Amino acid sequence: MKKFGLTALAILALATQSEAQAQGTDNSFSLGFKISPNFSWLKVQDGAIENENMGLGFSYGLTGDYKLGNSGNYWATADLLVTTAPVSILHTGDKLIRSSDSGDISYQGVILDYKAQYLQIPLGLKFKTAEMNGLIFTFNVGIAPSFLINKKLTTKTDPDLYEQYNFKSHDPNSNDAIATTLEFDGGKDNNSDTRYTMTDNIASARMSMVLGAGIEYPISGNFRMTAGVKFDNGIGDFLKDNLYSARHNFLSIQLGLMF
Repeated sequence: MKKFGLTALAILALATQSEAQAQGTDNSFSLGFKISPNFSWLKVQDGAIENENMGLGFSYGLTGDYKLGNSGNYWATADLLVTTAPVSILHTGDKLIRSSDSGDISYQGVILDYKAQYLQIPLGLKFKTAEMNGLIFTFNVGIAPSFLINKKLTTKTDPDLYEQYNFKSHDPNSNDAIATTLEFDGGKDNNSDTRYTMTDNIASARMSMVLGAGIEYPISGNFRMTAGVKFDNGIGDFLKDNLYSARHNFLSIQLGLMF
């Protein structure tokens, strides 16, 4: 899937060059490249978990605008991005238990660090002001379907969960992941007489609502520098678990060049 994402970006880059050559100085359509550092977190919906800290991620890819009508104020916009947005979960319920042949092992302070990478295809509408003092102000709204192309989970515990293994992380969606055997005493309702198994799998697809604002600095013809901020608000559940639920959000700083 990761190779597919990079191949798609390369194909769109070639299309960008061909389109620019075909359109010349036509300013009804423009394509460009953007990079976006982001800060990601989970908004917990259900279960004895909380967001542990804010993750630092990164996006890069291609972006395009197409003018709607003749005014120049309304545009359709689309991106093709590879986005890495890590998140961290702290389990706040009773101690974690791992069943093994030698008996149960107790762990405290369980933290699940997820590194999730997506192929994102944001689609939306962009509103632009007239040029004012050399700047154009923009506001955009839309949706961002995303598809998981890479993932990794590191579980931090006391004592070290991985001490008896030859690795420090695993694929959370793998059927033979060791975390599939983990149980928490009490679960989400802290009933100490009951154990709950937490599945560490994450959703392979993600949908979100996107809100953004920024500026464009015209340089020459269609050539513009862009900067802004974007809030990507996850709609579906990040975790694939019946007892634990959280939504994946991130805030990004957008920097780009348009042609």
